[in-house]
Amino acid sequence: MLWKSKTLIGLVWIFLCLLSAAGVYMIPATYKAEAVILVDSQKVPERYVASTVNADVQDRLATISQQILATSRLQKIIDQYHLYQSEKTRLPQEEIIETMRKDTKISLERGWSQDRTSAFRIAYQGPDPATVADVANQIGNLFIEENLRTRENHAEGTSEFIEEQLQQAKKTLNVLEGQVEDYKLKHKGELPEQESSLASALSRAQIELQANQDAINRAGQSKALLSTSLTMAESTAKVLEHTVAARNSSSATAADSNTRNSTALQAELDAMRLRYTPEHPDIRRLEKLVAQARQSEKTAQASQPGAAGGGSDALASVAPDLLQQRERIAGLRTELGLATRDLDLRTTERKDILNSIAALQGRMDTLPVREQELTALSRDYEIAKANYKSLLDKRIAADMATDLERRQQGERFTMIDPAQPPAKPFSPDRPAWAGLGCALSLLIAIAAGLAREMKRNVLLGEWELPPDIAILGRITVIVPASLPAGKAPA
Repeated sequence: MLWKSKTLIGLVWIFLCLLSAAGVYMIPATYKAEAVILVDSQKVPERYVASTVNADVQDRLATISQQILATSRLQKIIDQYHLYQSEKTRLPQEEIIETMRKDTKISLERGWSQDRTSAFRIAYQGPDPATVADVANQIGNLFIEENLRTRENHAEGTSEFIEEQLQQAKKTLNVLEGQVEDYKLKHKGELPEQESSLASALSRAQIELQANQDAINRAGQSKALLSTSLTMAESTAKVLEHTVAARNSSSATAADSNTRNSTALQAELDAMRLRYTPEHPDIRRLEKLVAQARQSEKTAQASQPGAAGGGSDALASVAPDLLQQRERIAGLRTELGLATRDLDLRTTERKDILNSIAALQGRMDTLPVREQELTALSRDYEIAKANYKSLLDKRIAADMATDLERRQQGERFTMIDPAQPPAKPFSPDRPAWAGLGCALSLLIAIAAGLAREMKRNVLLGEWELPPDIAILGRITVIVPASLPAGKAPA
């Protein structure tokens, strides 16, 4: 069948091949330009300045792509390079923008580490080689600019947020610091850190109390001795006064009086010896008076007639002693008053010391309570202080990161391979399409030849008969003798 229809098949094949080739070469050429952008790492090591932009490059590219491929920006590029002029007459603006998005391709490239994007390509395809290169470079520059602006805005936003938190933390810290200061001023002298000073003050007060008690004991003893001395001096003075008053008495009475006088003087002398040394003037004076009194007693006993004369001599010697005794009584009373006053002052001072000890002991007893209260205030204050210090460190780091982004020293995009006008079209692949057209043309030509044979109602073989029909015989091809060799009868 193929051989019988070889002419038809050949003509149809050639015609269809020429037709498909013409159609392929009539398709307008589409050119594609690519710009390669490198993801350049941060210039300053992160151990010195940590970046506040920690988003993955792929995530940032997705975000920036949405911003750059927005309708407003693509419309500016379309107007700038006069793209899709023929489509504007038959398509709405939304479809033209969507067509440009489809014509723009962004592909990522991995570096040595499969987890890190080292570069990416921006490709754009269109009918004009120069235009597609310019558009690809324009989109690449937009990516670079948008990345810098996004990183800088992100760093500035982080810095502003930390600054607001820092100011709020500072206000909280000032409030807590004021509460701690007010508490310390209100409970001054009862704070835990003053425990040592309170213990020292309490120890000093106890020492002062012991010294005061000793002084009170000495003052009491002095007052008692002065009272005893005053009592004895008053007794002596009474004796001397009695001696002077009884100068006209009888000798027996005078003798008895002298006896009583010597006995009183001897008792006073014994009392004075307990307080003073033998060289004391009062001791010597009393010894002299005792000796005179005893001498007077002896004289009175020896001679009764001479008693009057002796009594006169004794009275003459007793009169100055009486005057001295009275002066001594006045001095003793003065000393006793001073001793009493000193004892009262010491007693009052003891009360003050006891009150001071009680106050100090009360402060010592309240130290555990003050310590708990101050610990509660100090805990919040220390937490706020640590938070403020942490935020202050973060603000300094954020300011450094912001300055790093402003100086373009952080991670950035660099166009290492700008797009160049392509020398040959990206599509269509004319040889491939032409070859495919020829193959299809051949199949169509063969199908046409087969169809032609099928329409002649010719039985090609017994395989075309139904299976239930019996074959009675087969007739071979009879070639007439008049026909040339190799040619079958019609």
